[in-house]
Amino acid sequence: MKAFRLFFLGSFFLFGLSAAAVSPVYAQGGLGVSAGANFDRLSDINLSNGDGSSFENQTGWHVELWYELGLGPVSVKPGIRYMDAGRLYEGMSDGNFRDTFSIQMVEIPLDLRFRFAGTPVASPYFSAGPVLRFPLASGGEIDDGLETVSVAGGVGVGVMLRAGSLRVYPEIIYTFGLSRFTMQEFELADRTFTTEDNQLLNATMLRIGVGL
Repeated sequence: MKAFRLFFLGSFFLFGLSAAAVSPVYAQGGLGVSAGANFDRLSDINLSNGDGSSFENQTGWHVELWYELGLGPVSVKPGIRYMDAGRLYEGMSDGNFRDTFSIQMVEIPLDLRFRFAGTPVASPYFSAGPVLRFPLASGGEIDDGLETVSVAGGVGVGVMLRAGSLRVYPEIIYTFGLSRFTMQEFELADRTFTTEDNQLLNATMLRIGVGL
């Protein structure tokens, strides 16, 4: 959690410097919040005894606070997102272990958003950028087996709708793991699990945002 606090403070400090360096005459955008559902899946793992385990899609939810700083059709959008990824380890139960816990995490995305020509009311856009993931304590036995920080990439499409002084953003975002989410080897209910080269977490998010 110390690393998360330092990164959080550092990210917004750097963003503040960037925002202060841009003339308000040319800057566009502002604060916003997005929320919606996410559909998450872990890649399969191999167990130390040679067995394997595969995982099904799990449904969760998320909420994100973001700030958009734009110059013309391109904008930078840093944010901080809380995500409940659902029961990712469902199916790994045995007599000593219950998979009823959900995995929660804090994500810090930094997106570039590219807007296309549209109408005065609606403008489609494409976004892409890196994501840092910080797992939180789930209350389950898996906590010690998760990497402290993992890296993902994100791509998305959406439409900016203008409603008076508000901007509404219905969008679809896909995040894909670039570094391992689970440690290469961890123990769960007195069993040792060995992952594949990289066990990755991928997620599809359906959500709507509102910007000021």
